[in-house]
Amino acid sequence: MRILKVKDLSPKGYRMMNLDCLQSHVSEITMHVCLCVEAMKVSSEGKTPIKLQTEVRSLGLASVMMAECQGCFKKFKFDTSPKVPGSKRYDVNVRAVWGSMVTGNGPAHLNELMATLNSPGLSQPTFTSIETDIGKWWHSILEREMMLAGQEERRLAIDRNDYHHEVPAITVIVDGGWSKRTHKHSYNAAGGVAIIIGKETKKLLHIGVRNKYCYICGQNDNKPHTCFKNWDKDSQSMESDIILEGFKQAEEKHGLRYMRVVGDGDSSVFATIREGVPGWGRQVTKEECANHICKCYRSNLEKMVTENPLYKGRHHLSKTTRVRLVSALRCAIRFRSKELKEQTVDVSTAIKRLRHDIINSVNHVFGQHDHCSDFCRAKTQQTDTSSDIHTCTSSNSDHSTASSPTIIDFWSEGSSLASQEESRLGTTIQYSNVEQHIIKDVLTLLNRIAEKSDRLISNSTTNLAESWMHIRTKFDGGKVYNLCNRGSWHARCYGGALRMNLGPQWSCQAWETCTATEPGKHFTARYKRNEQMLKNSIRHKSKPDVKQKKVETKNLISERLHYKES
Repeated sequence: MRILKVKDLSPKGYRMMNLDCLQSHVSEITMHVCLCVEAMKVSSEGKTPIKLQTEVRSLGLASVMMAECQGCFKKFKFDTSPKVPGSKRYDVNVRAVWGSMVTGNGPAHLNELMATLNSPGLSQPTFTSIETDIGKWWHSILEREMMLAGQEERRLAIDRNDYHHEVPAITVIVDGGWSKRTHKHSYNAAGGVAIIIGKETKKLLHIGVRNKYCYICGQNDNKPHTCFKNWDKDSQSMESDIILEGFKQAEEKHGLRYMRVVGDGDSSVFATIREGVPGWGRQVTKEECANHICKCYRSNLEKMVTENPLYKGRHHLSKTTRVRLVSALRCAIRFRSKELKEQTVDVSTAIKRLRHDIINSVNHVFGQHDHCSDFCRAKTQQTDTSSDIHTCTSSNSDHSTASSPTIIDFWSEGSSLASQEESRLGTTIQYSNVEQHIIKDVLTLLNRIAEKSDRLISNSTTNLAESWMHIRTKFDGGKVYNLCNRGSWHARCYGGALRMNLGPQWSCQAWETCTATEPGKHFTARYKRNEQMLKNSIRHKSKPDVKQKKVETKNLISERLHYKES
């Protein structure tokens, strides 16, 4: 039994009215006034023939108002919103909750907005109930889309003749995240999510959500309910469990085997895959994320400076030097990967050269180029200078010898931008003045990275997974709000997954599929604008002059930083 509150209609405030409903009500009232003799008499006396009497509340943003003819006292029922076909929900309430979810808001945000508009809001139980229904709708659509993505990955694997024991094999990108920020010390989030993305299709093949808490179970309430608690272990193991689940389902669900994994530095996930996947788990290989390796390298350099104050200063591990060290590592990975893809060398040779370049990068940055590879510009300049000096000496020329360059350039090849190296200033540090224990400590870090040369040679990144994690933060409010009490955390993760697989206009497509109704003119127009803005942004950033301006900005920042440290 549902109790509805009926009260006298207040002329104050605003109500949201569907225009189709309004047109229907106006037509009904007009026809009645034209045909009702008593209504015409009331109208002839200068009075209003139809008057609003009561309003049924507790319907959220929707209202059901009752009007009465002042002549014949006939009752008229006014609905401000239609209902979703096949559901008891009012369309305006579903749209309000849908919009709150895709913008990372909750009932408190929605009700505060409606209160500011002097309009009735939506109760917490109603909001939660509708949110649960939307989560089920999104999940059903997502399952279908992931199946289609798996079929496409399988077709591409067959086309390139990529098999493992007669089963199509693919490369996947994996990553996980939590419902709140860890701040690198508090890994105790109540909810976690992990994804598996096909590298070729760039779409999700598997998503898993873990939740350690259920509000109703926490209240010791035994009433029947949908319990979203599905995890009782530590939060850090959520990611590996979800990814292992996806690997176990790969062959049955998609007819695939995930034989190559691109991931960050979390070794526990890879170890879980090798040990937990029966049959072919031991043959799975890992490709390290090159960006993550460089990020950890930069963090370790900064930690080294923090722990050793003597390392600070212009002639030691200054900020400029740390940037140069990381850039040298990243450029080496890019260059050797490009060399391998162009098939100018075999795999073993490329790995061997990459290992050498990684270890030698610290010497390169600090000005010692004796062991640099052929693509080192500074080494080439020194060789040319030596040849010029030898020629001038042998010919007894009076020309002065060319001075060695004061700016140590990075390698020019293998960078993401053609002018990346031009944006990096050099240093006046002389190799003989650098304290040897600093280079020794840096070499310790580089040796650990060099051991992973075989995993770095492909120059793979987890950018797709990081992009999805960024998309998901729009749905969960930037990890600020606790959404793990009921099914909100699950639903919003599914929404983010749909955005990844369906593209910028995912919401309109999902709405039409879920409700069997048109999204509406303004709904569709909003997402078309979003898609167009994204295309314009990509086109603008790809212009040569914009790229050049970006390089010049980096160069200016480097100059200011170098001047400050000098």
